[in-house]
Amino acid sequence: MQDRICEIFYSLQLEGAMLGYPAVFVRFSGCNLNCDFCDTKYAFDEYKIMSLLEVEEVVSSYRCKRIIFTGGEPLLHASFIELFIKQFKKKYEFFLETNGTIWVDFASEFDHIVVSPKFDSLNYEVLENYKTLKNVEFKILVQNAQSLKDIETFFKNLNLISATIQPIYFSNEPLNKFIKRTQDIVEAFKKSNLANSNVRLIIQNHKIIYAEQRGV
Repeated sequence: MQDRICEIFYSLQLEGAMLGYPAVFVRFSGCNLNCDFCDTKYAFDEYKIMSLLEVEEVVSSYRCKRIIFTGGEPLLHASFIELFIKQFKKKYEFFLETNGTIWVDFASEFDHIVVSPKFDSLNYEVLENYKTLKNVEFKILVQNAQSLKDIETFFKNLNLISATIQPIYFSNEPLNKFIKRTQDIVEAFKKSNLANSNVRLIIQNHKIIYAEQRGV
């Protein structure tokens, strides 16, 4: 089987519950959404056709057991991912980053899933399915201090009691502006109802360290 692979690179996970762990990122090309703030728009149409064995050959060269399937939206390539997991299950740990609009029956095969729903494309039926899994982390992007209210409403609608929220880094945004906006979000978060629940705020560390550099 072959599929469209945008890039494969080795780095640290600098977001969410897996913060600090080395991993090999396998980024698929294509997405079913078109978010204005997307920081990987190049993954919409940049790709190389690769087979399962070709992908594994690149991954294995890094001698890292953690693989993160990301995109774009990686579950547009669910058949490829499912076969990859079946074929190399004894060799690697598998992680997924998804926008939460697509459900797959093999979701429990992942060691960890990050679901990052977008408020203008919510699929509550799919999100409810993910919520039943023990290996799922919800990551909610926040644009500014005022949008914390929308997040509170979303948590109430989904009856979500645990999540990570993360300030969005906008493409070409000056670093000092991003840091100031993040500071405002942090201060608002400390005063919000979210601070009294099992919710934590993690900044986009990789953006501060690498800005818009790719493959890091």
